[in-house]
Amino acid sequence: MEMDVNDRRGGAGFPVDQPLQALRMDHQLVRKLFDSYLGSQDMNVRKEAGRQILMNLELHDALEQTVFYPRVHEADASLVDSCEEDHQQVRQMIDQLKAMDDNDPQCEQMYRQLSEAVMQHVEVEEQQLFPKVEQANMDMSALGLEMQAFEANMVSGQASAIGQKDARS
Repeated sequence: MEMDVNDRRGGAGFPVDQPLQALRMDHQLVRKLFDSYLGSQDMNVRKEAGRQILMNLELHDALEQTVFYPRVHEADASLVDSCEEDHQQVRQMIDQLKAMDDNDPQCEQMYRQLSEAVMQHVEVEEQQLFPKVEQANMDMSALGLEMQAFEANMVSGQASAIGQKDARS
C-alpha cells in the first residue's frame, strides 16, 4: 500500500504557511493509529496500524530532525535538544519493533511504551515548543516550504522503495 503525501493530512496537503499545523496533523494521525492498534484484537488491523505507525513516525522524525529542529533551535535551544533526545528514544523503540514478529507477545507492550513516549513528546512540542516557535518571529512560509519539499522527497523515496520491494516479491 503506497502512502500519498496528501493522505497523511486527510488530503489537505501540506499547509505551507502553517508548518506547525502540519506537525499537529501528523500528531493527530499517529494518535488515531495508536488508538486503532491498541483498541483492536484483530491481528490484521494491528498489523496494518502498526506498519502505518512506524512509517509515519519515521517520516515525521526525519522531517523534524532534518528541517524543523535545526531551523527552530534558536527559539529554545534546551527544549529543542530535549525533543531531539525524545526522538532518539523513539527511534530505538521503532528499530526494536521493526525487528519483532507481529505475533510476538512483547509486541503489544512495545507499542504501548512507544505510544506513551510519543504522546508525552507530542504534549511537550504542542504545549511548550510550538508556542515559542510562534513567538520567535520566524518566516513560517519559508520554513513550511522547506518542510514541504523535504516531506515530498521522503514520501517519493518511500513509494519507490515499496514499489521496488513489491516488484521483487
